[in-house]
Amino acid sequence: MNPLKMIATLGVAAAVVTGVAYASPSQYASQDNKKESKKAEKADAAKVGSPAPAFTLKDSAGKDVSLSDFKGKVVVMEWMNPGCPVCKGKMEDGSVAKMMSDSKAINSDVVFLFVNSTASTASKPTESGEYLTKNKISGPALIDGDGAVGHAYGAKTTPHCFVIDASGVLAYAGAIDDQGDKNYVVSAVQALKDGKPVSPATTKAYGCGVKYAR
Repeated sequence: MNPLKMIATLGVAAAVVTGVAYASPSQYASQDNKKESKKAEKADAAKVGSPAPAFTLKDSAGKDVSLSDFKGKVVVMEWMNPGCPVCKGKMEDGSVAKMMSDSKAINSDVVFLFVNSTASTASKPTESGEYLTKNKISGPALIDGDGAVGHAYGAKTTPHCFVIDASGVLAYAGAIDDQGDKNYVVSAVQALKDGKPVSPATTKAYGCGVKYAR
């Protein structure tokens, strides 16, 4: 017998006894709510061309750092995770340090912020700070333990980079580079300095997926 007809004819209890899978209306509602939450989460993520989401996070030393602290400056945000081999590779081979020095050669006022939204390592703030120091990176390690900022920006991988222009608008979002010689962040900083459109303004980020707190 068709499972739906069986439920209608025999009732829920009998259908369960006979092995027919049954989801209650409340279960369906719960599933629908989860789907709607995911849709809303994606819809709320920052978009290039729109104002960058404001935030205040503590750095690895417990000091508050806000996006508003850098009003009027170009800000680069890179999502990082000390436990990610891709992130570690980019740090240890000098790619991140070179990105920073090349960007500062273009615009000495550019600011770099490193955000950890990966729940397992964000729970150890000191480790994130030591990770940057070990790799000779001069910049704060911001701890996003609940993932609120990561979700607001739509950060998916480590590394995942975002460039915010001096007016507070998100100008670039995506990969750190093309896995070759082209660094997308440096290109974005140069375009902003020249008063030109950032191109590409978005790319597909690669690396380890950000494992947010549940």
